Amino acid sequence: MSKIKVNSISNRLDEGAPELTYGAIIPSGGLVSSQGNVSISGISTVGTVSATSVNASTVSATSFTGNGSQLTGLPIVSSSKVIALKLIFDPLPFRS
Repeated sequence: MSKIKVNSISNRLDEGAPELTYGAIIPSGGLVSSQGNVSISGISTVGTVSATSVNASTVSATSFTGNGSQLTGLPIVSSSKVIALKLIFDPLPFRS
C-alpha cells in the first residue's frame, strides 16, 4: 500500500477542498477534526459525534445520552389524549 504524507491538501486550483469522488474511510479509532463548518449530504455512519451546533433532517441512533430536556420541535401529546389512550388500550380497571 502506498502512503502520502502531506501537511495540506487542496483542489487543483488551490482555492478549496479536494473532491473525494468515491468517499473516504477513516479507520476505527481515527479522528476527523474541523475548524469551521462541516457539510455532509447523504448517509453518514459515525461512531461518536461531538459538536456545539447540529442541523439535521433525520437522525437515527442505537442509543442517546442525556435526559433530552433541551430537545425542541417534538410533537406534544395532551394529558387528555394520554388518559384516553390508556383507557382504550388497557381497559382492565373497568372490567367486572
